Formats: sequence, C-alpha cells, structure tokens
Amino acid sequence: MDFNALCTQNWSRHFSIWIEDIQVVCHPVVTAPFGLQVNLLRKARSLSRYTAVVVVLLFSLHCTRPQATPVASFPDVPAAEEPSDHADAKVYTETGEASWYGGDDGFAGRATANGETFDPRELTCAHRTLPFGAKIEVRNLDTGKRAVLRVNDRGPFIRGRMLDVSERAAKELGMHGRGTSRVRITSVDTKGKPAPIDPATLLGDAYTVQVAALSDPANIARISKELQSAVGPVNLVEARTQGGVTVKRVRVGSYATQDEAQKASDLISKLFRDRGLEPFITREN
Repeated sequence: MDFNALCTQNWSRHFSIWIEDIQVVCHPVVTAPFGLQVNLLRKARSLSRYTAVVVVLLFSLHCTRPQATPVASFPDVPAAEEPSDHADAKVYTETGEASWYGGDDGFAGRATANGETFDPRELTCAHRTLPFGAKIEVRNLDTGKRAVLRVNDRGPFIRGRMLDVSERAAKELGMHGRGTSRVRITSVDTKGKPAPIDPATLLGDAYTVQVAALSDPANIARISKELQSAVGPVNLVEARTQGGVTVKRVRVGSYATQDEAQKASDLISKLFRDRGLEPFITREN
C-alpha cells in the first residue's frame, strides 16, 4: 500500500506498526542494577499505546484545522474631530457678545420681526441677518452650556452685541443673572447637528445698513440728508427701546447680497468716522 503523507489514517497505521516492531525486537527482560527484575520494555510497550493515541490525535487536529487567512494591515485612522470653524464653509459660525430679553423690559407679548408673538418661555432668539426659522446652536463660552434656538426676531440693535436670546434660553445657557455672555453660534439641522443654512431661506429678504437709532427729529433729519447725499436712499423704521422710548432706526439702501451691504457699510464708516457712527448690516424685515 502506498504511503500518503497527507492522510492522517496512514500516519496512525504506520505509527502503530513501528511501535509493534520495537516491541518484538526489544522484548527481552532487562536486569535492574539492584537485582530487581524489571520488564522495562513491557512497561514501555504498555505506555507507548497511549502515547500513540495522543500523538495521532494531536496530528489529526493540526492537519484538519483550517488555514488562517492573512489579514491585511491598515494604517491607524485618527478619530473624527469636532467640526472646526473652517471644516465646512457653508456651516454658519459666528462668535460675539449675546444678551437676553423678555423679562421686565416690555417685549413679552409684542410682535417679533417675523410676525409671531414673542414668548420669553420659548427657545428663540434675535439675529440681524440669519433667516427666520433657522436653527442655531448657541454655546456660552463662559459657562460651556449649550442650547438650540430658533431665529424669529431681528436684533440686537446695540453696539457690540451679536445675539439676543429669550429669557428661557438665557437660563439654559447660564447667562440669566449675568445679562450678557460671550457665545459662539453654529447653524444646525433639526437634529441639532452642524449643517449649512438652506440657501432658499436666504432669498427674498434684502439686506440694509442701519446707521443709528435716534429720537430727536432734528438729528434724524440732518443725518438722513447727509447719508442720502453721500451713499443712497434712506429708510426710517420706527421702534421702541427696552426703556420704552420710541426711536427711528436710520437705514441706508436695499441690497440683494451681504457683500454689497458690507461695501456700503464700509463706505459709511469711512465717511462718518468723526461722527462716532458704527453702522451694521441687518435685514429689511
């Protein structure tokens, strides 16, 4: 019979024959040094049978075990990082000073810029240019607290302020007792994840440049005349301040894009630098 090295049964059979040959040749009894007759080979023969079984079993397991498939190695991939300010240019981010309104300032129950009734208990906010209905995550850089708010109003119309949040939002952000805080805003989707602002919502509401909010009729007439002569048409919008004072917001121009409005704002800043005016861009509505 031919010997097949890949067949475990052949190995087992030949191993048993080899053991039997050893037992036949080495059958004589060996005399021990101290006169004790010990049949060592007979004991070896007895033990060899068990050894053969173990060896054959191990060999069978080794031969029948499936071959391991090499696994390709890949370089380490760094963990995903939190989106930065420039991770996606379409995601709107802005950092600045935020205040809140809706306490005893008389704004509760009044109409917001988008026509809703302002409710300080809602998570809403006022921004100068973001479209109505846009959702933003506001992170208080002083406390680390966050809240997702919906834009439904325009403002704040105070120098140095970027955002006005409702009273409830102020409490969630940890700025209710302080009045103002430095915040960072990021445009988000309905699930609160960073997302671009829908371009369709940016259409149909022109930009304008607000130069001042004045209450004295003489000052309003004078600055309006100068602005119209130097820059373009002036629009006056009546409003009430937190103190209940009625003012006229003096605004210049109507621009389709924010870039156009920015050019007009820069021109006004240059021409009226000595007057202490600080124009800023907002929406007409």
